[in-house]
Amino acid sequence: MPAFLVPHKSGAHRVTAIALYRALLTKCRSAPPSLDRSALEAVVKKSFAKNRHVTSKYVLQGAFAGGYEALDHLTASITGDNTSVSHLNSLLYRLPSNLKTTTPPPKPPPPPSTKQAAVVGSTLSLRPRPAFSLPSRRRIPVLVNANKIPILRFTKPQPAILSQYIRSRLVLRQKRLDLKLKLETDMEIAKAEDEWDRILFARGIKEESGNEVDEFGRRQKRTTWTAAIYEALGQTYKAIEDEGVKNKEMAKRMVGIIDREKELAEVERKERQRVKNEERKKRKAERDSAVNKN
Repeated sequence: MPAFLVPHKSGAHRVTAIALYRALLTKCRSAPPSLDRSALEAVVKKSFAKNRHVTSKYVLQGAFAGGYEALDHLTASITGDNTSVSHLNSLLYRLPSNLKTTTPPPKPPPPPSTKQAAVVGSTLSLRPRPAFSLPSRRRIPVLVNANKIPILRFTKPQPAILSQYIRSRLVLRQKRLDLKLKLETDMEIAKAEDEWDRILFARGIKEESGNEVDEFGRRQKRTTWTAAIYEALGQTYKAIEDEGVKNKEMAKRMVGIIDREKELAEVERKERQRVKNEERKKRKAERDSAVNKN
């Protein structure tokens, strides 16, 4: 291995280390019942993790020598060598307890959220907000067309929950469009199947599973392949059309919110101007009174 190359970036070193690691874990899982298999696996995993970024040649030589020695003892213990079993048990006994456990300590429970959960569908009903509940001056929202989905943008960057909402709407719309395309393609196959059924019916050949008479003796209407496709297409077309109508209604509602926000912003601007004018007159009156006293 070149001197300028650290061990954990050397291909030969990595192959050797990984081979030894896998061999030790395999032997640990096959260890006799007299040995604590989980503790052996924990020692192997934590030892390799500890020496993962070691660059000292002498430390790595000692680590590899200890690993191959442990591998020999594990192999001998599997074959029934009591000396190797006692050696490994004494080694486990001398090791600290934190090396023999793989279960991490439980994380403390997260603090309870103080933020009030948002109520679905209530965001637009809370607009426009009163002036006393605003952190600063009123900002007029902007109506944005997010791929034919109307949204009101109040601030930048866009909130993550809004991005998730837009993404879910787009995924649902794409699924409907894909279904519509598939059903339109299947319609040609269904027409061919109906034509084949018509030919068989004209020749007097009936389907084995078809029942032309119900339990009351009434003649049943023959079901066609295209009927099911037409029904599914109708439902898909209606869902797509309903989404468009919903987007239009939502856009009109948002335009109304923008108009009310503009009206309130103008009222608040005039109120700020009035307060500013009164303060200016008050300061002027104080200056005039001070000049008259002098």
